[in-house]
Amino acid sequence: MADGAGLSAGGLEAVAAYAALGLIVGFGYYAAMMANSGLPAEAPAWVVKGLHVLRLAAAIAFFAWLASLGALPVLSAFAGFLLGRVVAFRAMGEDA
Repeated sequence: MADGAGLSAGGLEAVAAYAALGLIVGFGYYAAMMANSGLPAEAPAWVVKGLHVLRLAAAIAFFAWLASLGALPVLSAFAGFLLGRVVAFRAMGEDA
């Protein structure tokens, strides 16, 4: 941005929208991780591994989709994703 104009109002709305989407996905990702770690010891190994693979596959698919849209959506959503981590851990009573 050589002219120094920065982001337009539409650009800021897009950043906020992708950050909110990343927050939702990040909260779900880390809440699922904590739920997965809280499974009883008697749970079959395939359930634990299956939930782990599904969680990772969902995050990979989400960020791959965003990568097809450009750098701004990826970076905005990643910031929201990391904020979702803090929210999820605090909601479960853990330190972020």
